[in-house]
Amino acid sequence: MRAVNRIFSILDAFTADRTKLALQEIGDRIQLSKATTFRLVNSLCGAGYLVKLEDQRYCLSMKLVKLAGVVASGLSVRDMARPTMVEIGRKTGETVSLNAVVGTDRVCIDVVEAESRLTHIVNLGEHAPLFYGATGKVLLAHLPPDEQSAIISALPADFSMESAELKARLAQIRKSYYAVTKSERVAGSLAISVALFDMDDRGMYALTLTGPEERMRDEQECNLALMLQAQKEISLKMGAGLFSAAVCD
Repeated sequence: MRAVNRIFSILDAFTADRTKLALQEIGDRIQLSKATTFRLVNSLCGAGYLVKLEDQRYCLSMKLVKLAGVVASGLSVRDMARPTMVEIGRKTGETVSLNAVVGTDRVCIDVVEAESRLTHIVNLGEHAPLFYGATGKVLLAHLPPDEQSAIISALPADFSMESAELKARLAQIRKSYYAVTKSERVAGSLAISVALFDMDDRGMYALTLTGPEERMRDEQECNLALMLQAQKEISLKMGAGLFSAAVCD
């Protein structure tokens, strides 16, 4: 298992701005000895995943492009998130939803409903404005600045926050990658929402745990840790680089 992790860490060492790396640069990036790095790099070259160039540097091969095409044609964000959603639902007994931006709304694109009688159900296909609730705020926080500004400028007159306060809140969410709200969109509910990042490190989706505040209050810290771990796992499956870590000797 350690060898597998090291191999993937070598592939992760290549980025859009560093497409060609010398052996020493690869070793420095993944914090492995030169001898270990050399052995693993040779194995990847032999398997066709790395190419050694004339200047003795290495780059990723077109074989990875072929694999990327297979992934793009057969794997959706629902496929990547669903097993984790089911596991979170099993552990917490609460509703877990996957959400995306459509226009100026957030839309639930998948849901694992709570089994408990005391439940807050998020309906598949449900629409809600982006400025309401933990889910909407996580998605709004990660929109491009011009799109975010357009939505904030059209806040309803009875909205509970001034635009400056909402902007400050969104900046904090963008920095922490998550939001927690209580009784904001639905009275008596508590929601924990985390951003899910794609291969360009854009927060394109939100994974949200929702339930009655009275039942979730005591487990909030534990549930947040569970959601942050899910954020990392799903984002890595989507190709995000934010949570990648070097594998040490």
